[in-house]
Amino acid sequence: MSDATLLYRLFRPPGCSAADGEDLYRLAANAHAELFDRACADGSAALGRALAPLKCFLAGVAPAAIKRRLLCHPLFIEGLHALSSYSDSLRTWHDSVAAATPASPSTHAAALGNVAIALLLRADPNWCGEIDLCTDVLGRIGFPFSDWTLALHTVGGDLLPNQIVRLTVGPADAQWRLADPNGPPILLTSRTDCVRMLVGNGEPVDRDRLRMSCGQVRLRLQQAAHFGQSSIRFDPVAFGEGHAGLTGGVVGRVLGAIRRNSPAVFRELTRLIHTVRGFEFPAASTGTGASFSDPTLPGVIGVGLSYSPHHEPRLDPFCFTWFGHELGHTKDYLCDSVLYGCGRALVMNPADLTEPIKRYGRPLTVRTLFQVPYVHLYEWALLMDFWEAEFRGLPWPAPTGAAAVGDDLAAEIKEAFGLIRAWAKLTSFGEIALRHFRELYALALARWRFVRSHGAQ
Repeated sequence: MSDATLLYRLFRPPGCSAADGEDLYRLAANAHAELFDRACADGSAALGRALAPLKCFLAGVAPAAIKRRLLCHPLFIEGLHALSSYSDSLRTWHDSVAAATPASPSTHAAALGNVAIALLLRADPNWCGEIDLCTDVLGRIGFPFSDWTLALHTVGGDLLPNQIVRLTVGPADAQWRLADPNGPPILLTSRTDCVRMLVGNGEPVDRDRLRMSCGQVRLRLQQAAHFGQSSIRFDPVAFGEGHAGLTGGVVGRVLGAIRRNSPAVFRELTRLIHTVRGFEFPAASTGTGASFSDPTLPGVIGVGLSYSPHHEPRLDPFCFTWFGHELGHTKDYLCDSVLYGCGRALVMNPADLTEPIKRYGRPLTVRTLFQVPYVHLYEWALLMDFWEAEFRGLPWPAPTGAAAVGDDLAAEIKEAFGLIRAWAKLTSFGEIALRHFRELYALALARWRFVRSHGAQ
């Protein structure tokens, strides 16, 4: 496959008929499978035992679509990044696509334990034994193919990130312990409920056998909710009383409006976005919320809102474009891993910092700077789709000022091209990518001029 063919296959125009995410999903799954094989080859015997359930599943008879679903699951990818502190080959990949602080080596065997336990119980519902799990940076333990999450915190509300939790599954019950294996469990469930939640995604029914710790460690058992018939879940993380549902309602209505106004972009969202995590910003914070994502957790995006004293969300009327922004970032994160697997890179200095950029009020890494054009093309596409469809389905009146917002997006993309030339050391593949992004920008600009001239504002 030529460099140009691969580039065009990865970075398709927003909303084109072939940009439903399926092709990228397949390529990313293959890249993650190869990375996992490298981790198995690099690891010790202890790590090999910890990863054995995943290796068995991927080599087994499960349908290819189910294997791809696991290989592209955010928890699986997050676990690969955590293993970078233990595997030289994964560390090289991690540094090239994320350059975030790796997990402590003491947690490496548990980095994919959350995935392994689900596969063990899926393969054998009668399995008994012990396995180490690990909380993430928010003190939470999630599982693939399940909407259930265990969130751990102290009595004072402090999170417990990167903590080992040992799960012991016996013939009758399942005990979850933190740190001291001889201490009391922080959670006790029946074995049946453990399997029901982790494998069947069902609610616990043996309520008389459900026990949570009342010591210094507190635990919240929570099930994420899906937005209608969509595969995208809403996972409330940190909220004041009553605001989690309000934020979920806003996100759900916005996603519904994207489905109506921009069905092509919505198809990509449902393919590549797994979870929307909800956060509440302090009431004293200024602004109208924000979205964010993490290259070590592609497919999970965060949406944070603040609320007035009257419990009214402070909203940006153009916040529907946030989802295009985070979709663009998610595609970039996955594309970087695909390119790494193919031995290609876009820039030679991804971790270098620019000088502070006035528009952002801070410096950017070259890696992030190179993502700006493609990410903002998705925002721009959503804005144009919504404007042409008269902003149908939004839970607020059609916003004014679309022309100014679109002009600013156009200016930001154009400005990014100059900054990339000034700061990025482009590879030959990066040169092809930059030309491609300029072509996409020219097409979007032509469309924008038409939409703007026919707009009602």
